Amino acid sequence: MFSLKGQTAIVTGGASGIGLATVEMLSQLDANVVIADLNVDLASEAVRRLTGEGRSVAFIHTDVAVADEVNALVQGTLEKFDSLEILMHFAGIGLEQHALDTTPENWDRIIAVNLTGSFLMMQAAGRVMVDKGYGRIVAMSSMAGVRGGTGRTAYGASKGGVSAMMRVMSMEWARRGVTVNALTPGGIETALVKKMHDEETRRAYLAGIPMERYGTPEEVAAAAVYLALPQSSYITGVTLPVDGGFDASGVIKQN
Repeated sequence: MFSLKGQTAIVTGGASGIGLATVEMLSQLDANVVIADLNVDLASEAVRRLTGEGRSVAFIHTDVAVADEVNALVQGTLEKFDSLEILMHFAGIGLEQHALDTTPENWDRIIAVNLTGSFLMMQAAGRVMVDKGYGRIVAMSSMAGVRGGTGRTAYGASKGGVSAMMRVMSMEWARRGVTVNALTPGGIETALVKKMHDEETRRAYLAGIPMERYGTPEEVAAAAVYLALPQSSYITGVTLPVDGGFDASGVIKQN
């Protein structure tokens, strides 16, 4: 019932974590997948492993904050696979720094990669999809863009901006066959989270998660892949929490 055979997906940040888990799931559904990442070693290893399993996977080195590289990524994907139906835009960087300590340089870098990079990728892919009359775009927001958390000034602003931008694009392209949605993961066990979440952050986070655990990259990837399917055609403009109930939680009693 669920197949992406004949479709092509770009997964930014696809060399590791949630991105790699998504690459694997998309390829299992027979999609052609282009990994866009800065990490050549991890991306090349993923391509070797997956092509060795008979999957159709390629790698294009891309800095999503650079417009020329984004355009080259989309053009390279079209040249290799002759179509682009799916964009999974997961590339991003993190920073935990209180507002009074956030430097203009750190602010600019977070906004450039997480927000401007999202705009460039979604715009470039959107042009192709709107012209074709079909497309699925899934962006990566964060619970930090929905709820206030200490140390999340730049990061939260960038991710809140992604959600706002997604909603606008979803409205503009709704009649053109292109759906645009975003995920808001909570605590997910990725390399970025292991770097950002110290012991106190983990304690505070787990206290508000009804499932009392962090999620896995595969659990986020499964939500993303559903939004990429043809069958998700009536879902657009949605920010979907993948957070173990964190966004819904209030007072959590144990009895």
